[in-house]
Parts: sequence; structure tokens; C-alpha cells
Amino acid sequence: MKNWFKRKAVSEEAVKRVEPVVSKKLSTPKFNAPEAKSLFETAQRIYAPYKPPEGVRGDKNTIALDSAITSFTAANYNIVSSFIADGLNFKGYPDLAAMMLRAEFRKPVEVLAKECTREWIRFRSTNTKADQDEAAARKIDEIEAEFLRLRVREKVRRHVTHGLACGLGHIWIDVNDASFDTSGQMKPLVISEQGVQKGTLRRIENIDPIWTNPNNYNADNPLRPDYFKPETWWVQGVQIHSSRLLTIVPFEVPDILKPAFNFGGLSLTQQLEAYVHNFLRTRQSVSDMVSNYATKILKTDMFGNMQSDGCLNYGDLDADSITGRVAAMNAWQNNNGTFVLDKEGEDFDIKAAPIAGLADLQSQSMEFMAGIPGIPLVKLFGIQPQGLNASSEGEIRVFYDEIAAMQEAIVSETVRSLFRLVQLNLWGEVDPTLDFEFVHLWQLSEKEAAEVEKIKTDTDAVNVQAGIISPEEARERQSTDDHSIYHNVNLSGPPPEPPDPEEDGEGLEGLLSQADRDEGSG
Repeated sequence: MKNWFKRKAVSEEAVKRVEPVVSKKLSTPKFNAPEAKSLFETAQRIYAPYKPPEGVRGDKNTIALDSAITSFTAANYNIVSSFIADGLNFKGYPDLAAMMLRAEFRKPVEVLAKECTREWIRFRSTNTKADQDEAAARKIDEIEAEFLRLRVREKVRRHVTHGLACGLGHIWIDVNDASFDTSGQMKPLVISEQGVQKGTLRRIENIDPIWTNPNNYNADNPLRPDYFKPETWWVQGVQIHSSRLLTIVPFEVPDILKPAFNFGGLSLTQQLEAYVHNFLRTRQSVSDMVSNYATKILKTDMFGNMQSDGCLNYGDLDADSITGRVAAMNAWQNNNGTFVLDKEGEDFDIKAAPIAGLADLQSQSMEFMAGIPGIPLVKLFGIQPQGLNASSEGEIRVFYDEIAAMQEAIVSETVRSLFRLVQLNLWGEVDPTLDFEFVHLWQLSEKEAAEVEKIKTDTDAVNVQAGIISPEEARERQSTDDHSIYHNVNLSGPPPEPPDPEEDGEGLEGLLSQADRDEGSG
């Protein structure tokens, strides 16, 4: 029994100390420049036309007239090293689609696309004749209903999303009962009375750029109007004439790079890549710093307690006891715990790293991400400006002006083509007196609009009294002013007689009393 409680001596071999060997011979780093052959091969790969996934193209031939790309890269391959280092080469649609799964890439794209279509458009008639008002209003109602049927607003929003996320966006037009094979889709589509028959516009659909690839284009004669403009496109094995696709490229690239970018442009996600990666690295570094900003230090005589002599281990502090002591410190480190230290041989200290300024570093990296798309922080991240009298009104106004410019430069051509298509589908002709305009995102409040209307009314009254305009012309100005409160009121006919100040009184009371007499006499 007593042998059970007796500790057996275990003979262990002494651990031999292995001294590190320091080489006295210093090695000189070698800097090898890339060979011309490998650099040329990289240039050929970077500037080569984009290769779509299997099944997109219906043939095995290369894109026509792409020899100009090869000759150019053969003479200018020296720029490829910096081109690759900056990450400017086309990443391909699978990589761009994967980048859109991250919120930092997706949010700017969706903000811009939604803002472009948030207030949408307003249809109007350029005909100022009063007898044409009812006919124009009826036509506008029909156009609005047709836009709702085709879901034009939603299609245009996705159109802009594809253009910003992938550099290229397509809207396909299903018209004239054309078959879905190459024989039906290769026929050119002319948006006119001769090209589109009444009642033949069935639907419009967005096509993801990954399923498209240009078939042929002119790359040898810049004097021709189709220079570096695809005449036909492959869409999953079907050739489609370019006139049946409404295409947008928000950020175009030079002609020499268009084949490498699938005749699209530089996507916003790729432009944001460096800034997003910097922000993610900064965010993780800040998180690591916050979670490890304080380090607890236990000062003890580890050398004296752990030394040994030969093969005998008589140290009274081993690794297990150190681990247990640290575990005890971690378990009792709250304010209600008490940790006992050796009065003579131990000490306890806390080393904390300063964390002041970390929030500024992270905020600055976020501002860089917002600066590329030009979106205010309050719009992109919901961050309100700080400080006395801080306001985002100026930044919001500049952003809305940028959206208005983006609508005219990128979206207007697509919407105008659909506007003409809808009229041809409804009536078989295009009414030249009908038009549309984008509703500006910056809107006056009700109080501001009323103040502006009062200023206009006072101006009209002065001009009528001075004989510059007649009351009928002032009423016509009120009815045709899109921002007037009487915009939807029929002001045709002679104006009413003004109230007599001596009999009826002046101002609003005179108008009300005269209206009461007119109603009683009627």
C-alpha cells in the first residue's frame, strides 16, 4: 500500500542545448528584372480579348479583326508591369460577381442605381395650345400605363446596376414576334414606324454581361462609324444584332482595351477594390488593437525557480504551475476578484497601448471608399457630420447634381429609346410633341415652394399693371409652369373680374365675397 503513495524517480536525459549558428557570410539580395520574353507573354495575356464561358459563343473562331491588338501589344509590352501592379486588368465577371457579395462593394453600386431611378421621370407635352391639353394628357396616361406593364423603371435600375458592377449592361427588346434563335434575332431593329409595328412590343429583359460576347467589330478603320463597336453579340449561343440590345458602359476604357474588357468598361467595384481592401485591413487592425490593447504582466523569479543541475530537476516552478497561475489571474481579473501575489518575489503590472485616434483612422479609410463613387457619408454609411452647426445639406446637393449628370450621360439614351418604342407599340407612330425629363432629386419644401410661388405671383401682378403682359398670358404661364400649384388646373378662358375695393374689400376677403355673390346669383 505504501508504495502507491511513493513517487518513483524517473531518470531523464539532460536536454542538450543547441547553439544557433550565425553565418558570417552575408548574402546579397538579387533583383532580377523580368525577361522580355515573359513580359511579352504577359502582355499578350493581359490585352487578349475576353474569353467568355463555354456555351456563350456559338462558334470556335476567334473574334474578327483582333490582329491589331496583337501588333500593338508587341510594340508596347513595357507598360504591362505597372499595369498589372496597379490591378487595372479586367478581372472577369465571376470575380466581379463574387466582389458584389461583399457589402462594401455592393452598397455604393446600389445607392447610385437606386438614386438614378428614385424620383424617375416626368412625361410632358411641348404643345402649349389649350385645345390639345386633353389629348396630350390622355396619351401621357397611356404611356405611363405601358411603362408600368413593361416595368421599365425596374429594368433601368438593374441596367445601371449591371453597368456599375460589371462595367457593361444590356436590355434586350422582344419585339415583332421574332424567334429566339439566330435567324430571328440577327435582323436589325429600326426604332421607327417602318421598323416597329403597333402592338408588337412584348417585353424587355435584362441580360447579365457574363452571358454575352461580341461577335465581330471593325478594328482597322477609325473613319468608319462602327469602329470598335460590335455589330452582333453572342448570347448563350444565339447571335443577336446590336440594335436589339440597349447597352450602357458607365466608365469606358480606351479602344485598345475594349476587347480585353468584353467591350464593356471599368466597373465601379474594380475601382473600389484598393480602397475597400485598405479599409478591411484597417478595420481588422483596429479590432485587434482594441481586443488586445491591455496586457497583464506577472513578474516572478522564473530563472531561479526553474534552473536545474545535470539530470536532476529540482526546480519548484514548472510549466504546468506557470499555466495554472496565469489561468488563476484570468479567472480573477474582474473587479470582484482578489489575486494573491508573493510579497517578496512577485509583482503585477498592466501595460496598455494607447487607442486614441483609432476611430479617426478607421473613419478616414471609410471616407476614401465614399470618395470614389462621390456619395456623401450620411447617404452611404449613415454617418452624421459632427461638430457645431454641422450639416450635410451642401454635400447632398452636390451629390444630387452628380446623379442628374449621370442620368443624362448614361441613362437618358436608354430611356429615350424605350420611350419611342412604347409610342410605336401604342399608336404605331411617335408623337413629336411628347417628351420626358428626369425629376431632380433636390426638391423644395412646401414652405419654400409657397414662397417661390408668391414671388412669381407678385412679379406677374407687376407686369400686368405695367402692361408688359396680359392677365391671359399670366394665367397661361401658371398653367404651363411645372412647379406651379395651379399646374393641374384648367386656366383656359377669360380671367375673372378682380374685386372692387370699395364694394367688396381688398385682398382675400374681396375675392371670397365676390365668389359668394357669383355662387348666389348662379
